[in-house]
Amino acid sequence: RETGDLTIADVGQNAVEEVNFRRRGRGRGANFGWNRFEGRRRFSRGRAPGHVPPVLQRFHSQGNCTIIGGYVVRDRALGDLYGRYVYGDLCDGRLRSARLRTGRARGDRRIGVSVRELSSFGEDALGRVYVVSLDGAVYRLAPR
Repeated sequence: RETGDLTIADVGQNAVEEVNFRRRGRGRGANFGWNRFEGRRRFSRGRAPGHVPPVLQRFHSQGNCTIIGGYVVRDRALGDLYGRYVYGDLCDGRLRSARLRTGRARGDRRIGVSVRELSSFGEDALGRVYVVSLDGAVYRLAPR
């Protein structure tokens, strides 16, 4: 909400989960490739005019199955996470963060927190990020 950038976590088909990103004002009409691409991999034949590849990929072969999109952290109390996109995966449960950039994300890494049955993220008016589990728990990311 601070920058107006567009970020979409896109659940894959068979093998690849992805995050798509466009800078403010560049998202309208963007072709993120479905159903010609799954992540950066070709999925089916045919043209994909103006295809914008994802900036981040997570593979099923690495234990992922359903990417769960989060938020770019705007809570300054979270220190090193400030300005980083936090996300996770339903099957893996380990939260990750990356700096989103046009082309490819940078510095994708685990943040040291796991949530069993991760299902969603939320953000309050102060920019604090919440994590939701299918078991009913809701957690807030907080400084250690």
